[in-house]
Amino acid sequence: MTRRTFVLVHGGGHGGWCWQRLARELRARGHDVWTPTLTGFGERAHLGGPQTPFATFVTDITAVLRYEDLRDVVLVGHSMGGVVVPRVAEAATDRVAGVVFLAAVVAGDGETLIQAVPQTPEVARAVTLEPDGTARTDHRLMTEILMPEGTDADRAWVLERHRAYPPAALVEPGRLSAFLALGIPTGYVVATEDAAIPPPLARRFAARLKNAGTAEVRAGHDLMITRPGETADALEAVSA
Repeated sequence: MTRRTFVLVHGGGHGGWCWQRLARELRARGHDVWTPTLTGFGERAHLGGPQTPFATFVTDITAVLRYEDLRDVVLVGHSMGGVVVPRVAEAATDRVAGVVFLAAVVAGDGETLIQAVPQTPEVARAVTLEPDGTARTDHRLMTEILMPEGTDADRAWVLERHRAYPPAALVEPGRLSAFLALGIPTGYVVATEDAAIPPPLARRFAARLKNAGTAEVRAGHDLMITRPGETADALEAVSA
């Protein structure tokens, strides 16, 4: 297996912490792995808030690529991270060798995350965008949705760290055509037990990427936590 440099970009509510198990697995297989945290999440929660602009999330990742001088990178975007990684690829095309969407949103031109993902009643209760732009999150309900196969300890670990979803990422219009025009190889990993991005929707997202390598993992939305070995297998398969 070719040694890769993976830069793992977390989704809403999460942080670099969510990749701990998957990162250990990938490193044990000889890969280089980076797990940056977006402004306003995880250990950087104190640096941002509801008004953090979307461009900041893109800069968070491109800064890691440039300051660490990372090249031939495989960007992996999970969930909301699927909105971020195409913009990173646009901004740092010379450093990106591939982009993988891991149970992630693939927003079409002008389409927002909220428009791209029809909300189930459960998700609609868990994340609500108020008229003033504030995102209200029921963290306990969200963790139950994210990992139905997870243990009580898994859910408690995520619940303790989960943060509110950033409005800017929920309503940022997609630029899919501009991303596809870069010609960067893409992949998509479907979580077959996903209640946040159900498999039929995930497969439609994969089809938007045109000739993307695809793989499936029998897991819920937070597959990198509950199924790190299988997720590593899938990432290797679609980024080969």
